[in-house]
Order: sequence, then structure tokens, then C-alpha cells
Amino acid sequence: MARDARRAGGRRAAPPDHERVRRKAARPTGREDLVTSRGAALLLLLTLGSGAARGDDAEALEVQVELDRAEVLGHEQVVLAVRVRHPAGARASWEPPPFDGFWAERLGTRGLAPDERGRPSTEFRRALFPTRTGAIEIDDSRLLIAGEGGAERAIRVPGAELRVRALPSGVPDDALVGRLEVRTALGDDRLRLGKAVSLTIELSGEGNVWDAAPPALEPLVGDGVEVFPEPPLLSIGESAGRATTRRTFRYALVPARAGQVRIEPVRFSYFDPQARALAIAASEPQLCSVFAGSAEPEERTPWTERAKPREAAPIPLAGLALAAALALAASAAYLVRWRRAQLAGLPGQGAPSPRMAFDAALAARDTAECLPHLARAVRAGIGVRHGFDASPLTSAEIAARSPDPGALALLRELERARFAGRTRADDELIERVRAHLRL
Repeated sequence: MARDARRAGGRRAAPPDHERVRRKAARPTGREDLVTSRGAALLLLLTLGSGAARGDDAEALEVQVELDRAEVLGHEQVVLAVRVRHPAGARASWEPPPFDGFWAERLGTRGLAPDERGRPSTEFRRALFPTRTGAIEIDDSRLLIAGEGGAERAIRVPGAELRVRALPSGVPDDALVGRLEVRTALGDDRLRLGKAVSLTIELSGEGNVWDAAPPALEPLVGDGVEVFPEPPLLSIGESAGRATTRRTFRYALVPARAGQVRIEPVRFSYFDPQARALAIAASEPQLCSVFAGSAEPEERTPWTERAKPREAAPIPLAGLALAAALALAASAAYLVRWRRAQLAGLPGQGAPSPRMAFDAALAARDTAECLPHLARAVRAGIGVRHGFDASPLTSAEIAARSPDPGALALLRELERARFAGRTRADDELIERVRAHLRL
């Protein structure tokens, strides 16, 4: 799953006169290997808007860009936060940059407490994992501020720079970086010979677990067990303001003989940036008892003699009528629930409709809104095809849940077109989206 996008261009022009920018340099601590979040914040304060030009402080917008570390090692996590303080009636949304040179994961958007003038703040965050060393620039991005009445304006957010150091000598460049732990679990501790048992391996922590190779399980289970791997899964969570990563490996194990099967500990090597040393994450061993026995269904003993028929009892008409009424009521209740479920699944009430989003793009063909509508149509198509709402997800999150190369390629091209400043979509791109959605 590729999270690196191409930058649309070089550095953007300086902000207009009504935008006043102050950049504060990061102040590293005395340690050379790691800079803490308190001592290495990169602060960029931006006072914007026509209200600021008039001296109207209530309408001023304050934008703060912060990296919780000014210097990290390769693959080490750093959190980027963009905070905007805006008037109480306004809504803010952020269009992030491509993050060239990083694996980026979205963290939750947070609403912060209002200041003394009653202005709330919105914080947008990304967990970034650098994929190369040196000074990596984070491109400018933009905020969209929607005021009362629906009026919307775009505000440029300055970029930032992160210093990325190479891993120490002797540590592979593709090493896992960040504290990790590994757990294993068997589906059952007893198994009939000829059946399969599931083994789940979870590698989790704050590191780049997507770079972890599937463990070689055959040496850990022995020659008498067949191993059938499943595709690994990736999930991203959040704890204490940082991304938590988890990669899950699943296997089906089929023992070839009865007896005790021992699964040796699964080990992953990683680099601990706090200890500045390689470490090993190891699981506990697992045991499974395999007993002999046929895997076929048990045979039923045939009847030796036919049972004598009972005398027919009189049919209670009152009871039969009551049972019919209860069955009718249950059917009516089921029909009501089924109808509600069908209505909840209609386009526009649950998942978005690809057709409606594409028609909106055609209606805005010669405007800057065409590209966002095309992206919504592609995401809606992903939701219809794979059974989940893809509209709030990034391209990387979509790829983690259901790989769809054609849709992901279109989304990346649309993102590049938007960040390149194109004001309309060309006919070829529109036709590619139409062909992908089969409209």
C-alpha cells in the first residue's frame, strides 16, 4: 500500500499582505538522538482574514502548524498537527499536502476549547513515517473556512521541514523502527486429526509494521504440519495522541499425525529509538493436542422395526387459530423491519451514489468543483463495490481495507490535479472515471 504521493510543484508564492506569518525555529533538547515533543515543536502562527486587516480581532483566524519532533530517525513516527482558531459560527476543513517522502496515516480530528473571546479551535493531525533521510520538506496545504450562510474561502497553510537521520551503523535500512510487541493465539487447543486449526499472529506498537515480512512459520511448527497462509491485514488506531499500528497474520494449520503440536515463539527484530539499540519482540509458545478419529460424520444406527402409528388426536381449532394469528403478526413485524432496512440502504440515505456524484461533476465541468465531485464518485463506486463507505477515508486507508488498483490510481491522479491548482478536469480524466464506474 503506497502512501507516498508526488508533490505538485515547488514552493508556493509568498502570502498576500493581509496574511502575516511568523515562524518559530524548533528548539532541540540536549540529546542528539531524539528531540522530545515539548522541546522540538515547530510553530508557525498565521493571522489571516479581512477582519485582521480592519483590526477586528473577533474575525481573525490563527493557524498553527506543529511537528512534535524536529528530528527523527528513518521510519520513526512524528505527528503533524494543524490547528486553526476561527469564529464560533465557522467550520474548518483541511486539504493536506501529498506528504512526499512519508508514509502518512490520518489521526482523529479534534475540537479544542474556545479561547477567552469564545473562538473555538479545530485540530487536524497526521502520523508521518519518513521513508528517506535528510531534510524533508512538507509542502504547503490549504484550509477551507465556511462561514455563516455557506460562504467559503481558502487559506494557504505554510509547510514545514523535518530532519531525518539515518539509522545507526549495523542496523538495516529496512528495519522496523519503534517499540513493538507480538502475540499469537490458536483457535483451539484440541484438534481432530484431518481438521484445520487457525493461528493468529498480531504485531503491534508505534512502528512501521507494514514493512514486516510474514514470519516463516514452517520451521516453528515442524515437518508434520501443513501451513496455509492468508493475506495479512493492517489496522491503524490511536493512543495518547499517536498512531498505533497493528499487522495481523493468519494461518490455517493442518497436522499430519496425532500427538502434541508445539508452535515455537514467533520473533520480530526491531530498532528501539529510545534505547538506540536493536531489540526482539517474541510471543509465547502455543500447544495443540491432536487426537486420531474420523473426520467424516458419524453413522446413524438404522431402526430395527417400524414404530407403531399413534392414534390421531382431535385438532384444537382455537389453538390453531391462535397460532395462525401469532404467525401473521410475526410476519408483519419482519416485513416492517425488512422494509426499514431496504430504505436505509437506498442511495443518499446510507452510502453515497456514484451516479449522483458523477452527474454533479458533469454539471461543474468547467469549475474547480469538478475534481472534488469526480473523487467523490470514485469513492462512492468503491463503497458500492466493496460494501463500505469510502467517502471519509484516505487512499491509503481504502487500500488497506479492499485493494482496488484502478480506483486508487484514479484517486491519486485526482489528488495530484487538485494540488497542482488545476481549475477544471480535462475530458480524458472525466471519461476515465465514467469508464471505471461503468456509467
